[in-house]
Amino acid sequence: MASNLRKKPFLDYQAQIKYLKQKQLVINNEVSATAVLEKVSYYGLINGYKDVFKDPATNNFYPDTTFDDIYNLYLFDAELRDVFLKYILIFEKHVKSSISYHFSNTYGNGIAFYQNINNYDYGHHLSDVQYLFRKMNGKINGRHPSPQIAHYMNTYQDVPLWVLTTDVTIGETATMYRYLKGHCKTLVCNDFHHIGRNELGKMLIILTKYRNICAHGNRLFNAKTQDSIPDLIAHKKLQIPKVNSRYQQGKSDLFATVISLKYLLDNTDFHMFYYDLKKVIKKYNPSVKTLELMGFPSNWMSILRIKVY
Repeated sequence: MASNLRKKPFLDYQAQIKYLKQKQLVINNEVSATAVLEKVSYYGLINGYKDVFKDPATNNFYPDTTFDDIYNLYLFDAELRDVFLKYILIFEKHVKSSISYHFSNTYGNGIAFYQNINNYDYGHHLSDVQYLFRKMNGKINGRHPSPQIAHYMNTYQDVPLWVLTTDVTIGETATMYRYLKGHCKTLVCNDFHHIGRNELGKMLIILTKYRNICAHGNRLFNAKTQDSIPDLIAHKKLQIPKVNSRYQQGKSDLFATVISLKYLLDNTDFHMFYYDLKKVIKKYNPSVKTLELMGFPSNWMSILRIKVY
């Protein structure tokens, strides 16, 4: 069977270096560049981060662009992922704790309660909740349950929600939140500075997607989502520009995650997040173009001082 990859032939490291030079990329140390390509791969480095540095008119790199410029963006993105993942996980633990507490306090704490369809407001989306139940059952009754779930099943033949949530993904948590009944959903929102129910739901979706990007080591800095967070007081206070009544930054880009964490983390955690983020940006000094691709307005640091709740 003939391969469809003849237009993308295998290139050894020397050929990769030669090709990059043909594209006008400055490579001052070929030995060092080869070592980087061996470690992170041509696809992971060049295909992942070249667009910022390439002239679309010529398909060559902009004049004086160096291999190190691309590698530094790669390293910057890797450290960004570490920072964002750390603080999204703090929120993830908090929201799981909040949901399990209020749901259990309202309905009961065992399988019969959190898999009772009557305890959800599913409308025309019964199949979504049923799918969530199947995912829960897989964690409880699957071939390789986690030690904590196995302990509760062996000891009590039941698993409280606060134990199950240690295995539930943030995406499954977002689904559960989406179909909570109004009163229970409000109690959860009250744990996050009394944020609106719709706002928290939208932020959960955005944070789920960016959390997974970070966890899987995918390119983060210019990632966009099809979903967006609602217009918020933070957008207004930061004076983010609008086009056709739509904010141009902080809606479905990485800065939307920053805004979401401003609302969802407590003050201490957000301050730590802000200074960790600022430290990485200062270390790598990304270009204005890179910051724009991240959705960061020029006054992004003002987010530390503004009050949103």
